Amino acid sequence: MGIIETRARQRRARLAGAVAILFTLASPLVAGAAGIPIDEARGGIPTLAPILDPRAPGVVNIAVAGTQQLRTQNGNTRQRQIQGAGSGVIVDAAKGYVLTNHHVVDNASAIKVTLSDGRTLDATLVGSDQATDIAVLKVPTERLTAVPFGEPDKLKVGDFVIAIGNPFGLGQTVTSGIISALGRGGINEGYEDFIQTDASINPGNSGGALIDMTGKLIGINTAILGPGGNIGIGFAVPVDIARAVMDQIVKYGDIKRGRLGVEIDDLPPGEIARLGKAGATIKSVLAGSAAEKAGLTVNDVVIGFNGAGIRGANDLRNKVALTRVGNSVDLVVLRNGRQQNVEVKIAEGAPNR
Repeated sequence: MGIIETRARQRRARLAGAVAILFTLASPLVAGAAGIPIDEARGGIPTLAPILDPRAPGVVNIAVAGTQQLRTQNGNTRQRQIQGAGSGVIVDAAKGYVLTNHHVVDNASAIKVTLSDGRTLDATLVGSDQATDIAVLKVPTERLTAVPFGEPDKLKVGDFVIAIGNPFGLGQTVTSGIISALGRGGINEGYEDFIQTDASINPGNSGGALIDMTGKLIGINTAILGPGGNIGIGFAVPVDIARAVMDQIVKYGDIKRGRLGVEIDDLPPGEIARLGKAGATIKSVLAGSAAEKAGLTVNDVVIGFNGAGIRGANDLRNKVALTRVGNSVDLVVLRNGRQQNVEVKIAEGAPNR
């Protein structure tokens, strides 16, 4: 069976090379590091097994088959049969929902999900979003184990993480590493706020689980930087983004991206240091937009969104784009040195830039 391996060109010259849409983690944790469980029954050895044992059943292997439309040199099209393998994460055992990557199931006409106990289930595609590379599957609910959601906004660079996936179609495999950066963007076209990890790269880990040391799901393993592997730079979609996409797909069947109607930029480093917090500065406001109707003005600094902080312009852009059109959000804004709350009803249209 072939392995899905999608590559996308890096947009920025400083990150020259291809970005592959496949993922795993490596770099074993240091023995005896704080927080690693100790197995006294085996002579006091450090082990991640107590973290993994209850979570591994929630990570599944995915096999797909389908057809892909290809354009020939003379301008005609032809169909190509495809087969591929990837990974997924059960996030709702009662309803049978599985998160994976869009590129894992794109063009698939048949999707099979294999559980850690060996059962193979037919899966249906509930919906998919190419811009975030997230897809939602549904499987029969008998004897499923879900991986609980974590809190990506509390992550820090240097935190230890664990990945579970299906590299090379071999079956469930566990690897580990650390978070090497947060809030990465500019990797592919789309809505990006990647968790970056020091990753040893293997095809087939796409859609698998990135969990923290409490065993909670913090990301969906998605992409690597490099022409083919093992250079130590990999990316995962934070689970708050994946969950927002899933909620819209499950409730509405599609994604309707919101818009404020502003041009925004990152808060300068000097201002971040002075204020002690990051944010996004409004550079212009579109006439008749949701922002204008709510009273937002040029030079307002947005530092909060529905109770969460704002790391910068890209973070605000993503949060707005993943808010369903018609919903209202509470922004925390600094205006002339004073903090105030502004309620904005999200409008339909292209997202902020």
